[in-house]
Amino acid sequence: MFLLKNLAIFFKYVLRARWVVMLPKKNKFLLVDGEYNPFTKYIKKKDLTILYRRGEEINFSILFKCILNLKFTTLDYCAEFIKHVAPKIILTAFDYHTIFYKLSKKTGIKTLMLQKGKRTYTEGLYPDRHFYFPKNSKKKFFIDYSLVFNSAVKKFYSQRISGKFFEIGSFENNFTKPNFKTQKKEIVFVSNYSPENANKSENEDIVAFHLNKLAVKNKIKFNILPRFRNESLEQLNKEKSFYNKILKNNVNFIIGKNKTSYDLLLKNKYIFATYSTIAQECLVKGIRAGFIMFKSKKNPVYGYRFGVFEKLKTNGLFWTSSNKLNVSEIERVFNFVTKTKYAKWLNKTNSYSKQIMKFDYKNKIFNKILKKIH
Repeated sequence: MFLLKNLAIFFKYVLRARWVVMLPKKNKFLLVDGEYNPFTKYIKKKDLTILYRRGEEINFSILFKCILNLKFTTLDYCAEFIKHVAPKIILTAFDYHTIFYKLSKKTGIKTLMLQKGKRTYTEGLYPDRHFYFPKNSKKKFFIDYSLVFNSAVKKFYSQRISGKFFEIGSFENNFTKPNFKTQKKEIVFVSNYSPENANKSENEDIVAFHLNKLAVKNKIKFNILPRFRNESLEQLNKEKSFYNKILKNNVNFIIGKNKTSYDLLLKNKYIFATYSTIAQECLVKGIRAGFIMFKSKKNPVYGYRFGVFEKLKTNGLFWTSSNKLNVSEIERVFNFVTKTKYAKWLNKTNSYSKQIMKFDYKNKIFNKILKKIH
């Protein structure tokens, strides 16, 4: 049954993959999964060989070796590929591929994993933890270096995977610092609108409406960063229409197609979101950020609320979460974010932001590990 399942996966990939005949390039570094690669900030592209794992590309020579040796699993293919490349370290920017957890022991080559996104109790690894991490997984899974957001995530993984863990925050967020001198005194609301998922869209427009109302009252320009700003015009227009129905076209949408969301947000003094990794990334850089979520009890997205994985209370100085709309709570959070003196803001929020995400400017920990391996 196991063999049949692996053969079915194999043939699925065979039909859609790009085939490469030549053996992969021997290199200093190997990246598992080419879908996302933030490492080129510190590693030259010529020094990095990519092992694709989503069926985009299959190396015929490596596959042929596996077949000759009667090795049919994805792990066998990965190990043979890595063996030929002979890197000094194996990297990945995804923290939820169980095959990666096995590569260090399988190949004898050091591995390094980044945390890709925030963790919640209702989505991803945690609700399926018994599937991803079977009994005694810590004896089977080993990663030499795991770079994670915070102590809560470190605790979760260290109970299930062996190796060294480092709290660095978000790898890509560590690239830059904001220039507070050039920031505009404006508000940006980070949209979580989804045309396919009503749970994500629930009350996004209502929160935006009340924030805009408070912004007008306090003479602060209100903007929305659309989720689909880099997608098709049709999708973007649907998102604009979703908000304009209640805001009556009295709102500015920040598009900036040639700029990253980081660049666009860091130019503004105040950030608000219902839930958002990038808003949390702004928070740990010292930017004023508020989190306001009102989702119904049965809505699984309520499990994404600020600080849930870190076991913070549902309400705090700059955040509020509830199953019912509470306008006074929106105003309370708004006032703390926009009216608190900056020195007090830093003093009051610092302990919370560190629980959510660390900030290792210029990724000193990562670069220290690379230097050690060299």
